[in-house]
Amino acid sequence: MIKNDVITIGLIGLGGMANAHRRMISELKQLKLGALCDVNEELLTKIGEEEGISQEKRFNNMEALIADPDVDAVISIVPNFLHAKALELCIQYQKPIMAEKPFTLNFAEAEILAVLYEKQPIPCMVGFSYRYVPSFRYAKKLLEENQIGAIRHIAVRYLQSFGAPLFEAPYAWRFNKAVTGTGALGDLGAHMIDSARFFVGEFKSVSALMETFVHERKDPISGEMIVVDVDDYASFQAVLVNHVIGNFITTRNAVGSGNQHEVTLYGDYGTIHVNCERPDEIDICISDGTDNRLIFKTKKVPESYKRQQLEDFADLVTNNQQTGTPTFYDGYQNQKVLERIIQSAESGKTVIVD
Repeated sequence: MIKNDVITIGLIGLGGMANAHRRMISELKQLKLGALCDVNEELLTKIGEEEGISQEKRFNNMEALIADPDVDAVISIVPNFLHAKALELCIQYQKPIMAEKPFTLNFAEAEILAVLYEKQPIPCMVGFSYRYVPSFRYAKKLLEENQIGAIRHIAVRYLQSFGAPLFEAPYAWRFNKAVTGTGALGDLGAHMIDSARFFVGEFKSVSALMETFVHERKDPISGEMIVVDVDDYASFQAVLVNHVIGNFITTRNAVGSGNQHEVTLYGDYGTIHVNCERPDEIDICISDGTDNRLIFKTKKVPESYKRQQLEDFADLVTNNQQTGTPTFYDGYQNQKVLERIIQSAESGKTVIVD
């Protein structure tokens, strides 16, 4: 039972991404941060003091936080190998959860969770945050209004640069398959898959290529070189519902790219392009009926398309789910597509998703 119409949040994992969630919680009157969990005692103390969280609501063990009767809902920002555990515990204790992507370390974990979830469903949101970029939301509306006609193909890129040799990024958990599952594919590719599902629909088949460019990285503590066993690059072609063709590229080795997630949708009567680095504008090429010369025009996104991610989580927890909220099902389907991409890259063959 939620007390006083305010949802008390337990935040698990206090690393970099948790700062964004702390900010989002502070912006919403429906949410209140009431408990913290992290294995790093120093970080736990620091954030606990900053947020005014009492000592008895600071946990080193995620199960203790999830079991706490004062915690109404959980936000989990932990490394990939702990995603399934956090979800399993929330199902066990019947606590709503906002879980980070990728959904799980691998699809085998997702299948186990699906059995548990079917028996004891809970409000579950998966952190596909690009559904909350105003330009992406506006593009979705334009597609629903059939502004560019039937979609024929889609091009999606998600490029970052921090992994390029130029920057000498040290070895970290994101380069360790046992902890992260995949490299660029799960980290960035999961968002590409979700964007395609958001705009177009389900994947039917995939044909993929994955590559590691930097095979060793220096351990920041020991100074020793450690083998990297995840991908730096993944590209795949796909057939989606209604035979929409998709072309996808992601890498963390694209010098000059910051956080460049962009989608181009090609329809019978026009094209829409969005880029998360330009969240408040959209590029559209549609005939205005005056001549045959078609050019892209940049439009400002109306203010009404701005919505904070955790607003949807608050609504989900209070049985007021909004259309387009990424749920358990979206996480599960996303993980299935990731699995098929890996299978395709390893076999060199096209793989059917279902």
